Amino acid sequence: MNMSKVHVWIGISDSDDETFEKYFELDYNTDVEMDDPEYKVCQFCVDTKTEWYDEDMIAIYKIDHLISVEEALEEIPVSKETLLEINTICVGKGIKNINAMFFYTDGDLKITDTDKLFNGLVYLGEFKTNI
Repeated sequence: MNMSKVHVWIGISDSDDETFEKYFELDYNTDVEMDDPEYKVCQFCVDTKTEWYDEDMIAIYKIDHLISVEEALEEIPVSKETLLEINTICVGKGIKNINAMFFYTDGDLKITDTDKLFNGLVYLGEFKTNI
């Protein structure tokens, strides 16, 4: 897996925690192969047009109250310059406070529908990581 890029989604989620987390739920049924029609692809995989994702490469945050974008962005493994770039994108989209965010490290992943909401969150783009 190419770990040179991190994809970031951010926003306000009205979902309860269980519903929010179910979006990322992988099917570990050992009786079914990935290419089997009965294999249940998680909604995150459907939205990113993949069959599977590496759970070690994703960070998922959801809290019950709003925090500033700046506070949330500190969790992302990128340079200070990249944090400023991401914050500028948030300002441009009118995003000041959030309660949910996830980011996924995979330089090979290509998000084609950048205007789509993913689990109710806005896709901000892919950025160079510090990993």
